[in-house]
Amino acid sequence: MLSRTCSAALSIIAVLALATGCAALRETSSAPNPVALNEIKDLSGTWNGTLGWVGASLYEGEGRLTLQIKEDGTFTGKVTPNRGTNNLTKASTLAGTVVANGNRVTLRNTEGPWTWLTFARSGDTMYAVALDPSMQANVMLKVDREAGRGQATAQPNRESAPLR
Repeated sequence: MLSRTCSAALSIIAVLALATGCAALRETSSAPNPVALNEIKDLSGTWNGTLGWVGASLYEGEGRLTLQIKEDGTFTGKVTPNRGTNNLTKASTLAGTVVANGNRVTLRNTEGPWTWLTFARSGDTMYAVALDPSMQANVMLKVDREAGRGQATAQPNRESAPLR
């Protein structure tokens, strides 16, 4: 009798812990909020880079990627295939909105092959791995911010002091 009572009590505690954990997980894993005005300015500018098929063998999937992120939280982009006989990358355009969550930047596309792309950001470089729908294969993407306007890391003004 005691073991049945203990089992029932432990089962109830386990179910309550599971329900509490799932409720907390649901609260913290909600969709990322749109980028705040400061973050939009930090991301705005032109980003250039490459995409390449992960583990290509007989065929390749390589191209250039250009993103233009605007201060209003929208973006446009263009994928241009590299030259090559067996290149499966398709030319495409991208457009949509930008969402940030910490060092993650998600591009929600309203046009283009991907419905969304999530990049990991480190300063003026963003990286991603995504399934390319046109090739049905994973591709690696890397883009770097063009030097100039909207740089993520401000460089201090280093005026040279006279030597004494």
